[in-house]
Amino acid sequence: MHMKKYKYLLLDADGTFYDFPSCENIAIKRLFSNYNIPLTDDNLRIYHSANSALWQSFEEGKVSTDEIRVERFRPLMQKYNLEGQTKAAGLLYCQYLSENGILFDKARWCLDNLKKDYSLIMITNGLKEVQYGRFETSNTTHYFDHIVISEEIGVQKPKREFFTHTLNIINALPEECLIIGDSLTSDIQGGINSGIDTLYLHLNSEKKAGSYTYDASSYEELLAILND
Repeated sequence: MHMKKYKYLLLDADGTFYDFPSCENIAIKRLFSNYNIPLTDDNLRIYHSANSALWQSFEEGKVSTDEIRVERFRPLMQKYNLEGQTKAAGLLYCQYLSENGILFDKARWCLDNLKKDYSLIMITNGLKEVQYGRFETSNTTHYFDHIVISEEIGVQKPKREFFTHTLNIINALPEECLIIGDSLTSDIQGGINSGIDTLYLHLNSEKKAGSYTYDASSYEELLAILND
């Protein structure tokens, strides 16, 4: 298959270039320590369960980012009779997250190579203060000609409007763009909804079936596809 020549790469952040679980682990440990909450498997499960459900609801347009900031800690804070501090804990957690910009191995090398031939556009559903902080601390902001954050434009991936808005910002046609991401429900579905080609990057997980244009399991494979 010969690669079409794209001008713009619309890049997802977490799970694609940024190691969010490592960043999250550091922030969770700091937060639990701050509130004297034991770092047990059960407490981590309570948090992750609430967080995952909220992000899924956000993709579906059912909750706001402000609700995610606060509500993901409510079950855990209730367990320890700290419910009155739920909002403060949520904001502190975002601060801790924003201070950690951890990239996957070879991610910077890959971005360096992509930057030579393409205009790189960051597209993320992440919370704005968290994402800007992490791009800054990881010294990666300069890679992106534009950073499009769902919270700032008022619509999230995978909605077609998110991508229409992004194309308007960069003044591009759908066929000039390629979405690169790890999420079938957010990035790949967004491409399907908006008529933009997609590359499903499954670095640390098993390949899932889906309607993507290309797929790669490593940065080397990603670059090989783009250089075909």
